[in-house]
Amino acid sequence: MSIPGIAYRKTGMNHESNYTLAAWSQKAKLEARKIDVKPINIDKLIKYIDTFRSFTLASPDEFCSKLQTLLASCGIALIFLPHIEGSYLSGASFLDGKKIILGLTVRGKDADKFWFRFFHELYHIIDGHINSVAITTDEEEIAADEFAKYTLINPKAFQEFVQNSNFSKTEILEFAKDNNISPGIVLGRLQKENLVRYDQYHDLKIKYVIA
Repeated sequence: MSIPGIAYRKTGMNHESNYTLAAWSQKAKLEARKIDVKPINIDKLIKYIDTFRSFTLASPDEFCSKLQTLLASCGIALIFLPHIEGSYLSGASFLDGKKIILGLTVRGKDADKFWFRFFHELYHIIDGHINSVAITTDEEEIAADEFAKYTLINPKAFQEFVQNSNFSKTEILEFAKDNNISPGIVLGRLQKENLVRYDQYHDLKIKYVIA
């Protein structure tokens, strides 16, 4: 069984987790009914991308309501839901009538993973993947990953940083400051690309707990 019309990562998904996704999406729909949104406006959404990126330096208490308000002005209901064990799901986006629902799991989620997933799902919305009755393709998932990666950290700046081959804590903090991004997001990128071990610099990582 697959869940058509929902953009989500299929890695690790199985029949049981697909049923879990169906339940998760139904919960998201119920929560989204409590949120009033304006008509869908993708052009306006694109203009907010830099603003969304600036929220990576804030705490959830500071950015959550602002993020939901801006998205609502673009026709998107942002829903935070707890992770369901065994669902392999950290986020999904889909159409529900004249409203777009963007659901994210956040409890105990590292900030770098939260923002990567947010921009990943944003790309599915911007590029119209949620308008398809089919599940997203591998190519669409890769494109969404690339969008998230390059939106969070300027590719040219990151390439120059990597070429210096100095990934000390001091250098990571300096690069993050120069690029107006959370050090934890820089660290997460370096770890993902096997440039820094996952057991290094734990104090740079921030975990979000959003009710």
